[in-house]
Parts: sequence; structure tokens; C-alpha cells
Amino acid sequence: METIHKLLSFIPDKALEAFAIDTRVNKSAKKLHGQLLFKLLFYCMVTEKDNSLRGLQSALESAVFRTVSSIPGEFTVSHSSISERLNVINVDFFEKIFKYCLAAYKNTASALNKDIVRFDSTIISMSTKLMNIGYNLKGGDAENYRLIKFTIGYSDLPDCICFYKDQTYNSENKALAETILANQKTTTQINVFDRGITSRDNYDRLTDKEISFISRINPGAKQEVHLANTITKPIQTETLTITGDSWVYLFTMHKKRSNHPVRLIEAVRKDNNEKIIFITNRKDIENTEVAAIYKSRWDIEVFFKFIKQHLNFSHLLNRTENGIKVMMYVTMTVAILLTEYKKLRKLTGYKIPKRKFAQELENDILYNFVLLCNGDPTIAKRLIYPNSS
Repeated sequence: METIHKLLSFIPDKALEAFAIDTRVNKSAKKLHGQLLFKLLFYCMVTEKDNSLRGLQSALESAVFRTVSSIPGEFTVSHSSISERLNVINVDFFEKIFKYCLAAYKNTASALNKDIVRFDSTIISMSTKLMNIGYNLKGGDAENYRLIKFTIGYSDLPDCICFYKDQTYNSENKALAETILANQKTTTQINVFDRGITSRDNYDRLTDKEISFISRINPGAKQEVHLANTITKPIQTETLTITGDSWVYLFTMHKKRSNHPVRLIEAVRKDNNEKIIFITNRKDIENTEVAAIYKSRWDIEVFFKFIKQHLNFSHLLNRTENGIKVMMYVTMTVAILLTEYKKLRKLTGYKIPKRKFAQELENDILYNFVLLCNGDPTIAKRLIYPNSS
């Protein structure tokens, strides 16, 4: 129980009240004020396998949740009212909670995890009959679906998340590049991304702004040597044989040479002899470390799988832009707390930690419920059935 108290203490009621005042989230709210909606979403996301509007309504009607949330007996809200509230509630309130938790836990991360940020995107699609925002892909059945994109920067926590709904952001050359440029928080930050960014202009933009990056390019990329290979003997790692380390100018499809050279590290995978080309604009990192840092990019793929499978992120509880952004920030907040819970409990994976986290949360609520009724079953009955005789 100490663990759950420690985690939830980073979002005290006083902080929620302050955020509510700053964002005026409760203006014109008759029932579902911001603090209550956040707690409800948080509770259901942790305790429910498949989140839904009816599930939120059911949780809101449960005696335990109502008691610890100080909800009066006559208080009722339909699932459609919850959906309508999600349509219009001020998203800034939920963004402030996310950033508050991120700042609190970011201070506990190691220097390495603070400095290496992996960037990638995930896409959610839905029939055009169900969602009226997002962009379409041309051709066939794809035109019957709308897509929205979430681009995330991830260290050991989700450092940032951007929501994109316009067609131009279908290209990772725009979505990833803009997200990285907007979220360079320290001069020591190293940004890691896959081959989604292919634009040589983007490599130049990052270098112009002294933003460090590590990525990969296709082996056949056209290049011009700037500084020749410095490796005279192949370097062995556990999985790779590194054969080259040089600085080159890359060319665009239109044969335009990049403004800045990039460091190109050539390697061969030991298991299948696949040729891999790493690129970076950092000169002070060993080539073996460049390869290791890029390998850590897989962590963001694991994170995407976690939020989709265990936090139901791929299911749109609300299909308006406002509601989607609310769920986006609540999901990231829950992800931060679960990640820290794993560390405190020294657990691995996500399925079991989420289950244990939910159990501790419910036990904590039950413990407070017992305190409220002083162990008296008569009082407990009155709390559970406020309208009974």
C-alpha cells in the first residue's frame, strides 16, 4: 500500500484543484467536474480490461468509487453525458496533469535515460462513418477510413506526445521531424528514430540547430565521401561486425547534395549477414555505442504495444478531437505511474504489474472505505445504499 500511496501522492488533490482553477475546466460544469472525470478515467483505465463509456458509468455508480470520491447518493450520470463532457472539457487540464507527473518522475530517471529519446509514431484508423476527423489514404478500401497519428518521444517515460490529424502528417518526414524539433529539451539529448525520416533536408535542419540524432539509412543511399573510413580492422560486438566509420555527404532523389556531412557507420548482422547502415551527426560517440543506442529504439515499440494492449489506447472511447486528446493525456499519465510502479516493485513486463497496480489501488480504496464507516456495517450499508430505508 505504501507503493500506491507514493505514486498517487504525485497527483495530490491540491494540485488537481490548482490545475482546475488555472484552466477553468469546471466552468459551466454541473456534475462531471475535471477532477472527478480524471479520477474516473484513471480508475477505469487501470482496473478495466476493455474501457467503454458504459464501463465508466458503471464505475461511477459503484459504492466504493463513489464513497472515496465523495459523490452524493443522488448523483447519477449517463454514459452519453460522459461522452458529451469529453467532447467539450478543457484538454489543458489533463495536459497539465501529464506534464506534472512527467516532471516529478523524470527527476528519478538515470542520466542515460534522460538523454536518449526514441521517436516514433502509431496510427489509429476508423471508418469514416464513425469518425469525421483525420486523413484518408487514397485508393480502394483505404478511402473508407480516417487515420489519426500519435507521435511520441520516449526515454524510459513518454517525454512528449503529439496528435496529428492532417494529411501532410501522413509522412514521417513531417511528423517525426517536427516533433523532434519541438521537443529538444537539453543540449545533451540524443534523438533516435528509424528510417521514417528519409529527407536529407531534415538531417540538415537538425544539424543546423545542433540537435543530435542517430538513425539508419538504406545501404544503397547515394553518397560522397567527406572523411574516409577510419576502421582498419573489423570491430566485433555481440550481434554485429562493424566494418566502416566515415563522414559522407548524402544526396536527395533529385541529386542535390546535403549541406552537412553525416557520420556513416557500416555493419553486418552476424545472424543473417544483413548489411546495416547507421547515421549520426555526433562525432564524440564510439561506433559501438551508436549501434547500441539505436538498438534501444526497440523500447518505444514495446511501449506502443503496452499502451495498445493493456491500456486500450487503440480503442477510441470518444471520437471527437477533444475527447481523443483527453484520453491521450490520461493514458500517458497512467503509463508514467505504471512504469514507476514497475521500478518500485522490481517487476518486468506490463501485464502483471498492471494487475498488481490495480489490486493495490482497489485495496487502498477499500481500506479508506472501512475507515469512513469505522468498521460499522450499518454505516457501510448507508454508504452503499444511500436511498434505502
